[in-house]
Amino acid sequence: MRRITALVLLLVLNAPAFSHELTIRAKSRELKAGEPFHVTVQSSHKFIVPEEVEVLSRVKAGIIEGGKLIESELAANDPELCIDFTVTPHDLSGSVILAAIKDGETWCVTNEGGKSGARKDLEAQGLKVLRATKNDKYAKALFNTSPDDTKFSQAVGHPLEIIPLTNPASARVGEYFRVKILLNGQPYTGPVWATYDGFVTEYENTYAYYTEAENGEAHIKITAPGLWGIRAFQGDLPGVEGDYDSLTLRAFLLFEVK
Repeated sequence: MRRITALVLLLVLNAPAFSHELTIRAKSRELKAGEPFHVTVQSSHKFIVPEEVEVLSRVKAGIIEGGKLIESELAANDPELCIDFTVTPHDLSGSVILAAIKDGETWCVTNEGGKSGARKDLEAQGLKVLRATKNDKYAKALFNTSPDDTKFSQAVGHPLEIIPLTNPASARVGEYFRVKILLNGQPYTGPVWATYDGFVTEYENTYAYYTEAENGEAHIKITAPGLWGIRAFQGDLPGVEGDYDSLTLRAFLLFEVK
């Protein structure tokens, strides 16, 4: 009984940590005005290594225009473990920002293990719910940045959002990349992780860099060229009575360092 209790307690304390991260990756080589640009939404514990296809009905993705998400049609790509979509940018005078949003499931730790569903629904089935958590995820990716660009720092209004203060086109190996992080519009203070494509592919949840944001700002030292991702996480936000006890927000910003 003690072993079972300890296992349940471990699941309660660490349930949000098991969730996959949401990222965006381009399949096309370059952007051309008026032509389709092919992109994927990926979900995994390893950076930019797809592991599962998210439920399409819970995901929105597309291009940011006028500060708003213009949704694209999504298609599940089971062989490649991702979601495919295309955007057709017409203005290449500055950064092109793509975004993906997942309205997360509610995950419950119960007396019969982990279950998906609202607290009230599982309790109606006779289960004892120890903890119910909802996991919402947000990802942004920047393309077509240039040294004179000003669009790269545009905010899109995600509840947890990482906004670059350093222009990715000006980022250099050995220098610091500055970001502003907002939680519901206010400066975020908390952990920040960063890594780049190829740093580690063998192990889950392994990042090249860790720091903490203070008053909404963090500094990440760029240690290699290539595709970079910066991640922020906020757990234990207020829940909705009967549905979930707490809300977890995850955010990823992706950009290229040349």
